[in-house]
Parts: sequence; structure tokens; C-alpha cells
Amino acid sequence: MARSTTYVSPSTVRGIGQLLGLAGIVAAVAGPVHAVNGATHAGAAVEVPVELDGGVGPLAGAPVALPDGARLLPLPEGARAALSAGDSTVAEQLLARGDVAVLGLAVGLGAWLLRPVLASIAAGRPFGVGSSRRLAWLAVVVAVAGSLGPLLPQVGALAVLDRLDLVGPGSPFVMGVTFSFLPVLVGGGLLLVLAEAFRQGERIDSDVQGLV
Repeated sequence: MARSTTYVSPSTVRGIGQLLGLAGIVAAVAGPVHAVNGATHAGAAVEVPVELDGGVGPLAGAPVALPDGARLLPLPEGARAALSAGDSTVAEQLLARGDVAVLGLAVGLGAWLLRPVLASIAAGRPFGVGSSRRLAWLAVVVAVAGSLGPLLPQVGALAVLDRLDLVGPGSPFVMGVTFSFLPVLVGGGLLLVLAEAFRQGERIDSDVQGLV
């Protein structure tokens, strides 16, 4: 037996769409502004994520020798830490905050893609033309932003370590970057499945309309 009551009323869906649009605008502006603001502080200290080598440095019972103006800020993850270093460059500041900029742009673009979908749902036409395509693009946005964003501070860390001459043999830090496929597999993959469901719904709706 089909359910006679709605899970979410059309007015609520429209309200969610409006809030989503507002949040998207704020995020799309605030994220890049945060990164640009960091660039204006070039020359000041910059904080970047680093990973300590288990065979060298404090994890091996030895102190870490850092240049003047640099210090380690331990984090709860054990081998993970934040390195604060003065005399930063514009590129280092931008990279250190690049993940926030990418996240803000992704939220803004995601809101722009989702608002028409929510509007179609509120109007009683969940499988409106273009909804599946927008969801597919949203999957791309989630996969790219979720994977690319975290890489930028890691690249910034390599730039800082190179400037401090801490990349050679015997460095207490792990060199390299870590790429996560989780956003691609989970976020992007699930959204692509949802996009396919909407695509099939659009096709069925089109076939029904053709029979009327």
C-alpha cells in the first residue's frame, strides 16, 4: 500500500533549498577569502601538517632540531603534527589554506547544482529534466574536492620543509603526500548511483508522458 503522507512537505523542501543557496554563497566567498587572507600574511608564521618519521626524531627518542622561528605543535594522532615556521611565502600560505578554499568552492558549486533538484521535488516533479545530470556533476565535485583539497596543505608542508632544508637524509619528517580514494569511492560513487536512479526515473516519466 502506497504511503499517503509525505516525508517532507514541499514548503520544507523549498526552505531547505533557500538555506542551501545561502550557505553555498557564504562558503564560496569565505573559503577563497580565507586563503587570500593568508597570502597577505606572507612573511609571518605558517602552519602546515607534517608526519614524523618513526625511525628518526622524537618517535625514536631523539629531539628534533629545527631552525630558528620553527616549532612543532603535536597533534593527538601521534605521528601527525603541525609545523609552524616563520618567513613564509605567498605560495606556502595559499597552499596551507588551500583545503578550505577548495571546500568553500565545492560547497558553493554543490548548492548551485542541488537547488534546481530540490525545486523540482518541491513542485512534485522529482525526475525533472536535468536532475540526473546535476547529480552526476555533484558526484564529480565531491570526488575532486574531497581528494584534491587535503593534498594542498601537504604540498605546502613539502615547500616549507624544503625551505627549512629538512628534506634530506636523516630528516625527522616523512616526505610525500597521501591521496585518499575514500571521497571518490564513497561520496562520488554513491552520488553517481543516485544520479543513475534519477536518470531512469526521468526516462520512465518521459515514457509515461508520451502515453498520455
